Amino acid sequence: MTAARRRTLALALAAGGVSPFAVPPRTAAAQTVVVGDVGPGRPGRLLRNALASRHLTLVRDSQAVLPRDTTYGATVVVVAPSATVASTVHGDVVVVGGDLFLHPGAVIDGQAIAIGGGVYNSTLAVVRGGRQQFPDQTFATARGEDTLRLDYRRIPSRPREPVQLPGVYGVGLPSYDRVNGVALPFGPRLSLDTARIAIDPLVTYRSHLGAIDPSLAVSAGVGGRTTLALAAGRGTFTNDAWIRPDVLNGVITLLAARDTRNYYRADRAELRLARVWETEGAELEPFVAALTEHAWSSGSRDPSPEHVAWSIVNRHDTLGMARPNPAVRRGRTSSAVVGSRLRYAKAGLLGNLVLAAELPVESPGDERYVQTTLDGDLAFDALADHRLQFFAHAVITAGDLAPPQRFAYLGGNGTIRTRPLLSFGGDQLLFLESRYVIPFSGLSLPLVGSPILTLRHLAGSAGAEDLPPLVQNVGVRLTVSALRVDFVIDPDSRDTNLGLSLAFFR
Repeated sequence: MTAARRRTLALALAAGGVSPFAVPPRTAAAQTVVVGDVGPGRPGRLLRNALASRHLTLVRDSQAVLPRDTTYGATVVVVAPSATVASTVHGDVVVVGGDLFLHPGAVIDGQAIAIGGGVYNSTLAVVRGGRQQFPDQTFATARGEDTLRLDYRRIPSRPREPVQLPGVYGVGLPSYDRVNGVALPFGPRLSLDTARIAIDPLVTYRSHLGAIDPSLAVSAGVGGRTTLALAAGRGTFTNDAWIRPDVLNGVITLLAARDTRNYYRADRAELRLARVWETEGAELEPFVAALTEHAWSSGSRDPSPEHVAWSIVNRHDTLGMARPNPAVRRGRTSSAVVGSRLRYAKAGLLGNLVLAAELPVESPGDERYVQTTLDGDLAFDALADHRLQFFAHAVITAGDLAPPQRFAYLGGNGTIRTRPLLSFGGDQLLFLESRYVIPFSGLSLPLVGSPILTLRHLAGSAGAEDLPPLVQNVGVRLTVSALRVDFVIDPDSRDTNLGLSLAFFR
């Protein structure tokens, strides 16, 4: 890069509110982007918060590209008809006026937001703060000499067909695990009352079980902020989905037979009422629900080839595809559930919290308990372009011992690496992780981009009725593009673990 281009880059970054941590794509002359009319709802608040934080603005008349070999040290606001992201972004990516396409290798510490378009995912991309899209709301642009003004505008929605076939002719995204094998859903979507009511009747074929499970999901919007939803059907359920996303867990299971979940089968129905409240930088969604399920154990304990789902390696390993599921107590559980979701994003601080409490009125062994589940994460800027991240997952049960279908588990990749995969669990669980993330933004390697060093501390424990002493791991992680190397040590036992994995899950 020439000295003149470096000076131009530094000026453009400074105008956007960030220091030159990274080398962005070639930009037009720097403009100050301001929001005039923020309009109603979330889009204007999200955009205003992004522009008030440390950020870089990219203004394009055609598609904007955040390339694979680039690391951005802060939020990126793109005003363009569309944007593709394959970079590492230590903040949010906000596209105004078009679609946001995530490409393999993209890592976004914050949120992926499209205003005036959609967010199109890649299963090999990481978005730690979640995805939001507002296809029917956008911002009109008015250019001044050195200012770009954005004013809210609603896009008239096109009438939806009453019967649609989402996915590929009604076939949804398949998943894979050691109990179901391939789970392939199929069904139409019915839209009523100008799409305010959506009905999704589905059948899901589960190849390893040889089962076809029916289900029905109905959701109705009430006043734009309140939603009433019903979900009922037969399925395969887990309490360990927080460890890895569905698609990534399926990929790792297929490749290496490391399924980080225990499963049980059930006929289940849930009716849920939720309402969204918004404030400056925050979104709160409390909910109440009625839940009933009839559960039974799943997964064969026979490791012979005809009873074990297929994987490339470790198929017959007792920690691989042949790992049995803990037995559950057959019978019905009927409960009231109350909880809330909270999302906060403002001035470089990003937080997500889900809290739910289940109070059963009927259980297989007539147990009386209250089980509270918490899952949350928090991230904020530290020195220079460094970032602090915290994760927590907890299951707290008061009263009688909960039935095994309410147990949660720890151990192995994704939680405590020095312990065997999901080797300890119960109705009491606590997992904490802290990370200090150091991107080497000044070092860009050919094809793979900038490496990232992460210092980690993990602590966790799980047990039945009581929580045993915490098991600790400390270590380092080196991430290069889609791959990462983890080394951890247990300070008490001196056990170590060194592993290579994909950089797309916790």
